[in-house]
Formats: sequence, structure tokens, C-alpha cells
Amino acid sequence: MTEKNNVQQKKKGFKMPDIYIVLACFILVMAALTYIVPAGNYERQMMQTAHGMQNLVVAGTYKEVAQSPVGLMDLITAVPAGLERASGIVFLTFMVGACMGLIKRAGLIDLGVQRLSRAVGSSSFLVAPILMVVLSLLAAFIGVPELSLAYLPVFLPLFYRLGYDGMTATAVALLGPCLGFTFGITIPGSVGMGQVIAQIPMFSGSAFRAGVLVLVIVVAIAYVMIYASRVKKNPTASLTYDTDNEIKAELLAEQGDKKDLTFTQRQIWAGCSLLVLFPIAIYLILSRGLGFKEIGGLFLFIGIVSSAIAGKGPQQICDDINAGMRDLMVGALLCGVASAIAVVMDKGNITDTIVFFLSNALASLPPAVSAIGIFWEQSIFNFLIPGATALTVLTMPVLSPLASLLDISQQTVVSANAWGGQLTDIFFPTSGFFVATLVIAKVDFFKWLRFYTPLMLILGVIASAALYIQQAFNIA
Repeated sequence: MTEKNNVQQKKKGFKMPDIYIVLACFILVMAALTYIVPAGNYERQMMQTAHGMQNLVVAGTYKEVAQSPVGLMDLITAVPAGLERASGIVFLTFMVGACMGLIKRAGLIDLGVQRLSRAVGSSSFLVAPILMVVLSLLAAFIGVPELSLAYLPVFLPLFYRLGYDGMTATAVALLGPCLGFTFGITIPGSVGMGQVIAQIPMFSGSAFRAGVLVLVIVVAIAYVMIYASRVKKNPTASLTYDTDNEIKAELLAEQGDKKDLTFTQRQIWAGCSLLVLFPIAIYLILSRGLGFKEIGGLFLFIGIVSSAIAGKGPQQICDDINAGMRDLMVGALLCGVASAIAVVMDKGNITDTIVFFLSNALASLPPAVSAIGIFWEQSIFNFLIPGATALTVLTMPVLSPLASLLDISQQTVVSANAWGGQLTDIFFPTSGFFVATLVIAKVDFFKWLRFYTPLMLILGVIASAALYIQQAFNIA
């Protein structure tokens, strides 16, 4: 018994290293590899693209060059250089954080959930599907899966009242935004940044990705509702049966009943303004091909307008902007730190070497199969770099020229990166917002894996099939 307790204490005492430590180790490993991996380069030529003149890789021109290992000063300046390299997406992340901070702290998220619950009335079986559709569509355009943390405290009492369990509430809070983000249409950090690196028009190929997103959400809703229906018929079938009573008591004591929340007329008008402004923003992004600076400014404007309509004063708006930026500060800075890895690889002239060896490894496979291989490789690699932008800025500079050498379309490799890189965001414990969400719901990590793993594999098969179709039929 004592031995068992000691084992449990050790497990409780285990803590995953901070992502900064993981990235720092990765930087050091890459620096070491510059002393081991042969330096090499592809020839490049200036070509006109959708983003102006670009220096593109010329296939079949790889050659080894003199070894150029990175030194101490290269390591010292790698992170600042990485932040400079990823400045556009860093700025955008802060602006999106500010927008979401304003909306959340104006009470507009609570307002939307409350109105939805009233609209469905006794049709409780519609709540989960509607919420998953709404949250996935929101995330599909602007990202921010971290909002799961904001949704869950509202969803828990709602789903308990409807006769469901904590796992159902957690699944809706995580799957809605995260699957919308994974298979998103205009996600700046994965799709947008990936397409910039791949030198194709930003947010092109939206129609095909939208079709895949619809299929994914339908499958996810069916999966969640099968589980939820089973729990409603037999509460003991719940994976969180042992903790539900405890958290119910805590929610009643700390938060009260959310259905008793009241909102001012100004908050209602602010909610209506969001229903108008967000579609306009999405239209502008798609129709005018707005860049990261323009998109960031647009999001900030929407947040300020809605918050002002809700009755927030200038000082309150400033405070909410600061709070929202703080919420995503780590994510923004990680973009630059992750970019430092690419900086080190480039300074050591090993990026092209890695591309060369990867191309040789996959050269014998049909392009569509190679695209599927990239998808699963990104899914696994997300363990080390859990973040759309960070993973994209690290790997796409390698994957894009690799795709050119293997005759994989750039649109396909962008999809493989976005889908693969984020599908495991709510699987690996290195994802901070994911683990925090589980803590709020008191859902055991391994119970979540038991729930999510079958769905993740199903979605992986769907993504693989979609990539095969996209490549085989050259769908742009």
C-alpha cells in the first residue's frame, strides 16, 4: 500500500517542462546539428509571386558547401532574430488577444450562451450540436482555441442542468473551437502564415477546406452526441461520474446558476454589433486579401466598438485590452522563440540539407501518399511545438520546398501542415490551454484520452483521404 502511495505521489509530482524549455532544448539541438549535419544549399532564383518577388528553390540543384556551425553570438541573437522574423504573426496574436479580451470581459460570451439556451428551450439535445457549430465556425475564421478556457465555466452548469456530464461539457468546449481551428478556413497562424511561406495567395483554397470542415464537424457532433445520449440514459456510464457531484457542488457555491444572469440593453446591442461586424471582417479578409497588420487592426477595432457599445469606459477598455493581450502573450512570444529554431538552421546552412534528405526519403512514394506522410509527421511533431504559428514558422520553410521537389501542390502541403499540426493540440499534455481546460473541469487526462483518441483517429483518416483527393485532383 505504501509503495502504491509513493508511486501516486511521484505521478502527482511529475511536471512537463515549460514549452520555453522544450524550445530552448530544440534550439540547442539544432545548433549542435550544425556541427554534425553537412551544410548544403539549393540554388534559388527570384520569381514574381502573389506576394511580390520571391527567392524560390530550384529543384535538383542541391550541393554541399563549407561547414558553418553557429557560434555563441548566433545563439544569443537567435531569439531576437526569431521575433523579428515572425513579427507579423506576433503582432496579430496580440491584436486577436485584445479583441477576445474585450468581448469576453464585456460579458458578450455569456450573453450569447444564455440566449442560445433559451432559444432551444426543452430541446436539450440541440444544445451541444448548436454550440459546436457556432464555436467551430468562429474558430475557423479567427482561430483562438484558447477560448475553451472561457467557454467551459459557462458550459459546465448548463450541461449539468440538461442531464449531461462534465465530459460532455468539456468535449463541446474543446472540440468546437479546436476542430474549427484545426480545419479552419482563414486561420492566420497556420493557413495564412503557411500560404505566405508557400508563396500562394493568402486564404486561397477556402472552398475545399470549408467542405472538409463541415464533414469533420458533423462527425464530431455525432461522436459527442452518441456518448452524451448514453450518459443521459445511464449516468453511471459517464467517464466523469466520480467527479461530477463534487464539481456540481462547487459550481453552485462559487458561480451560482448562470440562467439567472441579466444583461443590460447596451450589452444586447453590443452582441448584435458583433453579429454584424464579424461577417463584415471575414468578407474583407477574403475579398481584399488583407495582411496580418490589417487583420490585427480590424480585430482590435471590432473589440473596441463592441466593448464601447456594451458600456465600457475608456479606462476599462484599456484595461481589458491589456488583460486580453496578457492572455495570449505566451502564445505570441512562442512564435518568435520557435522561429529562432529556423534562424539557427538557416545560419548553419542545414535547412536545405534536411529538405534534401527528406525528399530522398519520400521520393519513392506517390505525391498524394507523401502528403499524407507530412500530415502524420506534423501530428507527432506537435508534441514538441504545440502551437499553430510556432509549428508553421518552424516547419513550413522546410515543407514548402520539399513539396516542390516531390511534386506536391503547395495548397496540399499547407493543408497537411494545418490539419496535422493542430489535430493533436488536445491530445498531447504539452498544450497549455488544453491541460488547463481539463483542470477546470476536473477531467482526468487519461480519461480524456480514452474519450478523444478514437475520434482523433477517425478525423485523421478523414484528413488523409481529403489530402489524397486534394493532391490527386490538384484542388486549389
